[in-house]
Amino acid sequence: MEITKERLAAKGWSKEEINKTMFILDKAEKKKKPHIKVLDRIVYWIALVLVIFGNFAFSTFLIPLLVTIKGFSLYIVILLLAAAFGVVMSVLVKDLENLQKTHHLLLLLIVPIVGLINFFVVVNMTNNNPLASALNTHHNPILTGVVYLIGFLIPYTYLVFKK
Repeated sequence: MEITKERLAAKGWSKEEINKTMFILDKAEKKKKPHIKVLDRIVYWIALVLVIFGNFAFSTFLIPLLVTIKGFSLYIVILLLAAAFGVVMSVLVKDLENLQKTHHLLLLLIVPIVGLINFFVVVNMTNNNPLASALNTHHNPILTGVVYLIGFLIPYTYLVFKK
């Protein structure tokens, strides 16, 4: 959680305390060793890669559901599971201290787009599965991906705009 003057003032801190605290935090950031700054970047990129792989694992986990469930109930299940995965990602991102708006924007763009592509591929693979043909469970990949996207983005956008 980012420490701002407004948050400290809302907690009842005096202007002197706020200024001293902000000075100390700025000084600490400037004194940060270069290897620590590199580690901060590495942690961000590792988190991004983990979320993308998690996204892929999540979409493949849904293959049995795509084969067996039809209609509106499938979209409800996808929406709820995507929201749960979005919460996991939000917690992961929230714990990264040094994220700036550009990092959040990058996450907000890359992760859902990769997730949408994953879902498009997985739903197309599932639709071409002989078992899905036998059970007559074919789904619209775009609609399924959009439902996933909405469910996934709700928790993360709440986190970003809550700040």
